[in-house]
Amino acid sequence: MRRLAVPAAVLFMAASASGAFAQTTRLDAVYSVHLTGIPIGQGAVILDLNESGFAAAGTAKFTGLVRMISKGEGTSTVRGAFTQNRVTSSVYATQSNSSERKEKIDIVVENGFAKEFSVLPPPPDLDRNRVPITQDARTNVVDPLSAGLMLVSAPGDVLNPQSCNRTLPIFDARFRYDVVLSYLRTETAPKKTDGYQGPVLVCQARYVPVAGHRTDRQQVQQLANNKELFVWLAPVSDTRVLVPIKVSISTPIGTMVVEATRFRATPR
Repeated sequence: MRRLAVPAAVLFMAASASGAFAQTTRLDAVYSVHLTGIPIGQGAVILDLNESGFAAAGTAKFTGLVRMISKGEGTSTVRGAFTQNRVTSSVYATQSNSSERKEKIDIVVENGFAKEFSVLPPPPDLDRNRVPITQDARTNVVDPLSAGLMLVSAPGDVLNPQSCNRTLPIFDARFRYDVVLSYLRTETAPKKTDGYQGPVLVCQARYVPVAGHRTDRQQVQQLANNKELFVWLAPVSDTRVLVPIKVSISTPIGTMVVEATRFRATPR
């Protein structure tokens, strides 16, 4: 289930430049998850943003035929603060439940350093093929939810193509990896998205494993070599923050698409 929760809630990164928020803004987003066009899950995110920080809560669950096989569902929460135009501190927690297992993850990031983290039940002991998670690997990182808030600190249009070009240094308590984004094109959000039909940035994404992964694992190499990873970013009104409105990932069994069916931002 955790794999579903991340695209729906993942890829959020926020910001605090002075004047980035005129007030507290709430984003209410609902996402559908399809694999080769077949619905397999859904997720929802509530995100509150203001000058002092942010708070987000996300849920995800399997639907359709997949739910008949595995009744997976998960929840994630994060609250954090902004300093120097980036997320520097956050408290992140996620829980997932499926037919096979339950898992709970907690991460505390302070000044960009993941000083505390836990996974319950604990993962298997490290082996010689697994890249160790060192102190350096936990430095200058963001948790998975905070990573998806895209601050545009430069003046001007938040949908400038340069807003795509960034690297997200993500630590999820098991793995440390980068998601490298680069501008591809600008297009209009799908008409079926309730709450936003304006322009969006389409960014190509690249997965770069850093630590925690097994070097002999075929799935890691496939993801690192995958050229069919894309993220669509939409602005949250009254802020200088972009949030994913759609994610597309090519997999060995077809393309998985996470797409917002609702994307409403309102002042609080």
